[in-house]
Amino acid sequence: MTRILSLLVLVIGATSMPAQDPQSLAGRRVVFLGDSITQAGGYIGYLTHHLETNYPKLDFDFLGLGLASETLSGLSEDGHAGGKFPRPCLFERLDRVLEKAKPEVVVACYGMNDGIYLPLGKERFGKFQSGVEKLIKQSQAAGVKRIVLVTPPIYDFAAKPGEFNYDSVLAEYAKWERSLKVPGVEVIDLHTPMRAARDARKEPFSKDKVHPGDDGQFFIAGVILKAFGESLPAESLKAVREAPIFKLVEEKRRLRSAAWMKHIGYTREATFPPQPLGSAENDAAKIQARIDALRRAK
Repeated sequence: MTRILSLLVLVIGATSMPAQDPQSLAGRRVVFLGDSITQAGGYIGYLTHHLETNYPKLDFDFLGLGLASETLSGLSEDGHAGGKFPRPCLFERLDRVLEKAKPEVVVACYGMNDGIYLPLGKERFGKFQSGVEKLIKQSQAAGVKRIVLVTPPIYDFAAKPGEFNYDSVLAEYAKWERSLKVPGVEVIDLHTPMRAARDARKEPFSKDKVHPGDDGQFFIAGVILKAFGESLPAESLKAVREAPIFKLVEEKRRLRSAAWMKHIGYTREATFPPQPLGSAENDAAKIQARIDALRRAK
């Protein structure tokens, strides 16, 4: 409990570009794009649970479409995945995401894979910048009115003096994203408060330096909520995960994400062509009815 409270205090002290009231997301299709951290989806579940329980009369349509290993830069290191396949790039599938899912809001969190774990390089940095700009342009051309860029999480590594730390690359990527001033685009700085929180605690957020565990995903959700001007969840991580509504929210999130990923199609270790959506939305609606019965019981 003490560790979670300390973590939330650090979130409260974080700064980011002010975003709109979270209630403005109600009734809108919000698509989350990103790499494996977004595909894991924990922070999307925590966001959804918080908003649905705190605004029981409102409906939220959050769809997680992150893809493991994905980049905006189109780069891939030699021997990625043991040489089995290069990193996928969002732009192989973005047109289909925009056409099929028709998001009104896009939330995108990239950068972790875009520097391909090498020191900062002008060409690699330029490809990340071009990828961000292409994501904005392509989304806006498809009618997306609101784009929220979340700066990359930290590379959870305590370097020795003089030793290369990939997190320094992510810090530069985050700094550049924070400098963007584009109409219709908001930037939420995740990297800075996550770095501060990590420096203030003994335990890592990520056992493998890249993928945050449950408390890391919970932290990400807290930063995003704070940027939206929302009060942070008072419950502990344990209490949230044990809540009946949260378990249903997660069931629905996983069902929809899996179905929509297949519906859109993607290329990673192989090419998976688009498939019919089937009964996924009807099945999700049944779970949502159970969620609504719980959150609107009072």
